[in-house]
Amino acid sequence: MTRVVRMIAGLALALVMGGCATGQPRGWVDVSAWSANYTEDFIYDYWIQTAEGKDTGVGNVQVNEFSRGGKSGQICCSSMPGVGQTIKIIWRVGGHREDQSQWRTYSRDVVVTGAMPKNTREHSVLLVRFFPVHEIEAELLPGDGDFGPSNPRMDKLFFAGPRVMRQKGE
Repeated sequence: MTRVVRMIAGLALALVMGGCATGQPRGWVDVSAWSANYTEDFIYDYWIQTAEGKDTGVGNVQVNEFSRGGKSGQICCSSMPGVGQTIKIIWRVGGHREDQSQWRTYSRDVVVTGAMPKNTREHSVLLVRFFPVHEIEAELLPGDGDFGPSNPRMDKLFFAGPRVMRQKGE
């Protein structure tokens, strides 16, 4: 009997340790959220949920209008579904001179595009792009890649120099 109990305890410990070793569900990745806004809406904040509506902890605040720079800061870090998976992005527009009761909330289901990192525990960047008519995209740049201006997937808004208007799907 003691032998059976030890075997069961050993299996339970192996399952727990195996789950801790991965640290996140399969196909998920650790990201910081960066935002590019190609509209004249001030985006007060946004957050990302799974397709089932569970909060991921990924999001950002105060995404300026395109005419005011069109970007936000970078907020670090949380784990979320990776490339090919559907996420829900919810964002609120308003805030400069409007009372909070006047703000508008939008949401869209989006399939994450881009490339998964070789190591999903390596810190990656999720670029959330806002376009006119409340269109949106989410692109994952793997942590083993280049986040600088030489990367054609990085929006020019994040670097010194001319701002370049990007279109959805580019």
